[in-house]
Amino acid sequence: MERFVDTVVIGGGPAGLACAVTLQRAGIENLVVEKRVFPRDKTCGGLLTEKTANLLEKIFGIDSAKLSVAACEKIDKIALFSGCERLTESTVSSPFYTVRRKNFDQLLANIYKNFGGNLLEGTTCRSFDTCGKSIVLSDGEVVRFKHLVVADGALSPTAATLGYKKSKLGFCMETHILKSRFAENVGLGIYFGIVKNGYAWVFPAGDTYCVGLGGVYEKGIAYKGIFKKFLLQLGVSVDDSEIKGAFVPYGGTVKQKGVHADVILVGDAGGFVDPIYGEGLYFALATGLAAAEAVINVCRKKTVSLEKEFACLSSEYAKIVGRGAR
Repeated sequence: MERFVDTVVIGGGPAGLACAVTLQRAGIENLVVEKRVFPRDKTCGGLLTEKTANLLEKIFGIDSAKLSVAACEKIDKIALFSGCERLTESTVSSPFYTVRRKNFDQLLANIYKNFGGNLLEGTTCRSFDTCGKSIVLSDGEVVRFKHLVVADGALSPTAATLGYKKSKLGFCMETHILKSRFAENVGLGIYFGIVKNGYAWVFPAGDTYCVGLGGVYEKGIAYKGIFKKFLLQLGVSVDDSEIKGAFVPYGGTVKQKGVHADVILVGDAGGFVDPIYGEGLYFALATGLAAAEAVINVCRKKTVSLEKEFACLSSEYAKIVGRGAR
């Protein structure tokens, strides 16, 4: 069996779906290939800032009312800690939202499908032919394309297969703990001094707190032990089975220039993250949107380089946090 689409998107997270739904709304045929089946969870703090909420409305039509329904919490205060000593607390001018990725990603997937999008769940790519512009899916189907958007995470197997060099990696660990297990209300807090070259956090998330830590990854450091010690300082304990971890990009985008002219890497796969603030969900949405706009512009102009078009658009989005997308 064989089919043709203009754009294949590898990965059905926020980056891939932001690209796909934008293409779908523009009338450009696309296909999203997602290795897991929704609903599926992912290790992620799930904190949405104002500019992330603005992008959700622009891309998916999720306004503040819909976001309030989808989110676990709407928060207007943040506290900063040195170790577990509170330094300061401030009311923010624009609220934060927290989400559980299992529900959040499902919402985005549903919106994409409601626009008529084609989402293949539980499917992987068996092989790639970038010269012939085709992929072979895990069920043997051949898909031919003009453009390929890679959005399958920081350890992107697709990017590795296609010869891209990995960005610098960081790590994160987290767990969700029922609020009833805490002696007092903790609130949203950022904790410095818990882990070398990183920080810890506590985000309220419905009936739980998302507790995590992250930073630059170094071999030989017992991060799980550091994390469990931090939890004990908060007055709770967990066993190893309750802790999830993942690698994340940290402070350097993947060099895409000159690798494949009609392939672009977005979100974590492209190393898009701020090394201080993180903002992985913002960059996922922003670069997914930039990828779609680049494809749309190429389709209209027909002679423009997809790679150059994306580099220009993604750099504009990245300027919001003062770091260009290389």
